[in-house]
Amino acid sequence: MLIQSIPAWQLTTADDWRPVYHLSPAALLRRVGAAWPSVASIGARLLDGWRFSDRPESDWYLKEVELRNPSQRDPVTGEYQELSASPADHQRARQYREAINNERYYRMRHVGEMELEVDSVRMEQPSISGLNACIEPGDVVVRRVGHISAALVSSYHRRHPVDANIAVLRGLPNRQAVWVALCLNQPIYRSYFEQPGAIGSMVRLGLKQLSSMPLAPRPTSFDKLADQFWQQYERLIQADDRLQQLREDVSRWVSDRVPERPLMEPTNELQAQYFDARDLGTVLSYAAAEQNRLFRELVEDYRCVPLSRLAEVNPEGLIAKEPVRSIVKIGDIGGQLDIQLANSTSQASRWRYHKRPLSPQAVLVSSFVQEPKVGMFTEALPVTTFASEQLAVLNFYRTPGAYALLLETALVRQQIARLATGTVQRFAHPDQFKQIVVPPIENAIALKWHHHLTEIHQQRLEARRELVTIRCAMQRVFRQVHPELTDHPQGDTPQEDDE
Repeated sequence: MLIQSIPAWQLTTADDWRPVYHLSPAALLRRVGAAWPSVASIGARLLDGWRFSDRPESDWYLKEVELRNPSQRDPVTGEYQELSASPADHQRARQYREAINNERYYRMRHVGEMELEVDSVRMEQPSISGLNACIEPGDVVVRRVGHISAALVSSYHRRHPVDANIAVLRGLPNRQAVWVALCLNQPIYRSYFEQPGAIGSMVRLGLKQLSSMPLAPRPTSFDKLADQFWQQYERLIQADDRLQQLREDVSRWVSDRVPERPLMEPTNELQAQYFDARDLGTVLSYAAAEQNRLFRELVEDYRCVPLSRLAEVNPEGLIAKEPVRSIVKIGDIGGQLDIQLANSTSQASRWRYHKRPLSPQAVLVSSFVQEPKVGMFTEALPVTTFASEQLAVLNFYRTPGAYALLLETALVRQQIARLATGTVQRFAHPDQFKQIVVPPIENAIALKWHHHLTEIHQQRLEARRELVTIRCAMQRVFRQVHPELTDHPQGDTPQEDDE
């Protein structure tokens, strides 16, 4: 039986009267931070994320995007009646539709620890402006549901809105913003938002709870580290900005080589059309026949070539004698042509994988249509690194970086979508990547793109290494400000009842 003496003022100010709360880590921050200022008192504005719905049948979508009255329907046609809308309303509805259809907003998965993660979609120009939920440089964005985390917004991040599962702290000086983000990513602060003994275990952070959270004063020894962190963080996201510019160059190059966009348009509905007999293969489906026809037209009219002529696709090999230490999965591929090998801890007993170890500068492509991602290794690999069978492995004969960029374009992604099978979770078999065609890249352009991508990866790698070092130093300062964590990681040590 645990016993702990709790002063009357702590019982009065606590959010919970139950013993399970006061004996848990959730009450530790309130005890040690009794004299600290709250988040609301340090000058931060707390803002909600963008509350919207991407379901066309929802009331919000009908009213804000379709500009129709969800409570009034035509008795004959059953259509919802149109609202009286101004030109500004129509423009805002178009912006909403574009942002939702292209997913130009930040979700919870983009809020990492200290870093707001991006990909090719999040680095596109925003569709919406003027919302409080649109991020600004210097903001601290906080994931509110489940695993609490906080990230900083740099000047290179695109100012898309965050969704309603994310809160925004705005108006803090840069040094204070780094301190707030660092604290929110620490266990003692995360535990503050937990509700011990609650019926539901899912943490849901409210703005009122966040605003009342005690926050340790920022020490002056932290200021230099905060400045260094911002410098390297800006450098990291600047590399993402450079990568986005390179992507745009590649997209323009593809448009010049394959100018007829109707060939590349995805098929949303089945439409009656004629297929040549030579476009019917072993898979008798509409999408497969459409891909076969596209394959033939791209080869005949635009001199495209299959990937199998440019690379070794899913190279076969004998089972390695060395133990399998890591298997790269779809989740290990980032959104910036990078692969986070350190996060891959899967073992061979759980995952099916290509039996040939990955080679340097191997290009991996996700076969999951709903999450098309491409990654390339730029560092030396352990010989026992393999790829999951849910990834296609391509060993290009030259300039792999240039063709990795090409695999991200709509020309390739729509071919993968036509090869996919399934209804809910749609995958394309890795061997089918041999049926994908791309325009060959001129040697000079390919070398330029490859070297540019390598430089960008090197900039990201160097910035990330510096950030790791800085964060270690910041963590030491955090410990000095919170000495009670060293003596008693879970707060005051409860005493056992002698009885």
